[in-house]
Amino acid sequence: MSEKTETAVERRQPQFSELDPWNRWAPLRTMMDQFFGERSADWPIATGVTSPRVDITENEHEYRVRAELPGVSKQDVTVEFEQGVLSIRGEKKSERDEKTEKGRRLECSYGTFSRSFSLPQDANPDQISAEFANGVLDVKVKKSPESKPKQIAVKG
Repeated sequence: MSEKTETAVERRQPQFSELDPWNRWAPLRTMMDQFFGERSADWPIATGVTSPRVDITENEHEYRVRAELPGVSKQDVTVEFEQGVLSIRGEKKSERDEKTEKGRRLECSYGTFSRSFSLPQDANPDQISAEFANGVLDVKVKKSPESKPKQIAVKG
């Protein structure tokens, strides 16, 4: 009789998807993956605004932001620095002719994109350069010389 009481009191462990409120769409995602026959984990969310992937590095003299912008022309990219925030904005335009298409499977995203980064106080707004080549935007922000550590002589 005591064995039955113990099993009746046994509690059900919650599933991971029940603990994580953002994971409630996991069943739909799995169903879409099965429908398309592949994983769609790297597909951007279709919101009209995408965020390009970036690498951000720092060395002794500068900060560097490299953004992947495949299919974007240099004329469609703007870089701004205001109040310590570096912003990269632009648009990837579609060049499809829908009148001549018979069928379609569209995985490429088109539309506007935007990324913004708060830079440390030692970023020099007068020493920013940006280069665009082969679908990669390379932004370099020099550090202010006065922000570098100085050694102070101790008198005595």
